[in-house]
Amino acid sequence: MINRAIELVRRSVRPLVFTGAGMSRESGMRTFRGDDGLWKEYRPEQLSSIAGLRSDPGVVWDWYKMRLMTGEGVEPHAGYHALTCLQNEKGELPVITQNVDGLHKLAGQTDVLEIHGSMRTASCLEKCGFSTGLTPELLHGAPTPPVCPSCGAVLRPDIVLFGEPLPPKIISRSYELAEDCDLIIVVGTSVQVWPAAGIPFAALENGAIVIEINPAQTELPQSESVISLRRKAGEILPLLAGLKGKV
Repeated sequence: MINRAIELVRRSVRPLVFTGAGMSRESGMRTFRGDDGLWKEYRPEQLSSIAGLRSDPGVVWDWYKMRLMTGEGVEPHAGYHALTCLQNEKGELPVITQNVDGLHKLAGQTDVLEIHGSMRTASCLEKCGFSTGLTPELLHGAPTPPVCPSCGAVLRPDIVLFGEPLPPKIISRSYELAEDCDLIIVVGTSVQVWPAAGIPFAALENGAIVIEINPAQTELPQSESVISLRRKAGEILPLLAGLKGKV
């Protein structure tokens, strides 16, 4: 089955990648769900919503500082670097990700659609136009909460908060890519959170082959068009990119 997947990737003309929290977890990034999930300790409606940010910005930003600090030193694993190699070989390889940690870009992927935004930047809550990189180095010395130097309003992380819509242009392009691709590699996602979960189904419905990489069962159907590889991304993606011998 793996050898078939390797051959399909080799022959693909318009490949696409779709990743979720499992991709980050392999690099040591804590996720929101699961046994080590950050949601186990906090109420998301308080700490990741516009209402929570406005009502208690200091507490919310203390939590975001903690999230950034837990990501300090986290590096892309071998699977990320395999995608960069595959991108270089194919000439282009769009990556749609549900993750906000920036690891795809850090590994060298150049066409990354972050459908839930990015935890690496922040902008003015009152939309005055100010934006800045949100690095751990900056936050270590910043007041809590950090404020906009242009208008004095509280800054917000550039992730999609509870109650906000997903960025329409990114979602629109994601579905366009899914409907046009001939192969989609789905990595580390249970395919349960909509509307993002609809992306691999859109690809499948339009005739693409799906290669899913996930140790656990997902919502994707059992089908001749779905190849399910129940191993870790860091093991499988280098194989698919031709960086290791066939097994």
